[in-house]
Amino acid sequence: MASKWQYSTIHNSPCKVVEEQTLWGQTICRIWLPDSDAIVKVPKKSLQPLSTQLQPTAQADKIIYIAAAAKVAEALEGTSSEDGQVLLAPIESNVIPLPHQIHALSRAISSDRVRYLLADEVGLGKTIEAGLVIRELKLRGLVRRVLIIAPKGLATQWVAEMQTHFNESFQLVLPSDFKTLNRLAPVFAENKSSHFQANNPWTFFDQVIAPLDSVKPLEKRRGWSDEQVAKYNQDRFENLITAGWDLVIVDEAHRLGGSTDQVARFKLGQGLAEAAPYLLLLSATPHQGKSDAFHRIMTLVDEETFPDEASVSREKVATFVIRTEKRKSIDADGKPLFKPRKTEMVPIRWEDRHFEQELLYEAVTDYVREGYNQAIKDKQHHFGFLMILMQRLVVSSTRAIRTTLERRLEALQADKNIISQRLD
Repeated sequence: MASKWQYSTIHNSPCKVVEEQTLWGQTICRIWLPDSDAIVKVPKKSLQPLSTQLQPTAQADKIIYIAAAAKVAEALEGTSSEDGQVLLAPIESNVIPLPHQIHALSRAISSDRVRYLLADEVGLGKTIEAGLVIRELKLRGLVRRVLIIAPKGLATQWVAEMQTHFNESFQLVLPSDFKTLNRLAPVFAENKSSHFQANNPWTFFDQVIAPLDSVKPLEKRRGWSDEQVAKYNQDRFENLITAGWDLVIVDEAHRLGGSTDQVARFKLGQGLAEAAPYLLLLSATPHQGKSDAFHRIMTLVDEETFPDEASVSREKVATFVIRTEKRKSIDADGKPLFKPRKTEMVPIRWEDRHFEQELLYEAVTDYVREGYNQAIKDKQHHFGFLMILMQRLVVSSTRAIRTTLERRLEALQADKNIISQRLD
């Protein structure tokens, strides 16, 4: 019956079957009602085929509406997930998704376990993809409470984009808001939901955006007692984790990897990963050349699949990562979104008037070559990188390389003086 138009005797309205489930001998259907633009669950026995046997008493405007709904249904058939289910979010939103964003949405909801790393390259709209997933899960009745964690500089932007593109209102909760929210607890209690907790401000709103570093746990803070640290963690971290979220989204999720598994941001990631059944991590650069940090990020998505670094393989990671590269992205007409880059070597010929500049360039090049090779030999890779920067500066401007060389000379002389003093 899935994906077929039926007639709901409960709602006295045509409907479309989105999903069908059988449990303990009873079949339940998830249906879309075009009249109210809502998705609800009904017993299968309450559905009947759309036929003349129903003999509905429909006026002319009702017939026109049903015909229009059928046309919309045909359009929706062209927007389906990988398992054939109709995608409602692209039709419901104020934004026209690009093909790769439709693909990301399709992948994300193709499984009952929505836990993915969205890793599109910069500029491809991971925020839009996350918004589509939010809208789709909400339309399907699977999600109500949503938490978005983002860097401080992006939190306000998230609020604006969710409202503009998806008509989704999110409450931005800043550190300075906690005292006010606690004072307003009695007001929220009057309209409390099933998730409301009088001593937990994170339950006052169903959709919240919070800055990343304002909610990470603390081990200690200068001038604070253990009780103050515990109260801080209770308000910012522990209450956040236990607030009953359905979906958690973390932007710039590579920041959760940390340098060790004891870093506060990683502990925050672990708490968030356990706080909701659905999880989306967003990052254009999830790996950053650090295998241990990348492994920690993947454990947030699925700890059982990635028990140690050796378990992180291309095949396993591909199951949980949705990524589009700029060079493969296209628009609705199948044309590339970005112009292809073309790199060419352009020969430069020194002229007589460039004699002194040429001498400077060659001298710096010799110095960089010698310093870089020595740095690699001594395994001082950071110093080798600084030497390469000198090569760039010499072609930038004479003043830039002169200032750098003068500072380098001062540093070498200072080191020499220190060594002389120690020998004396």
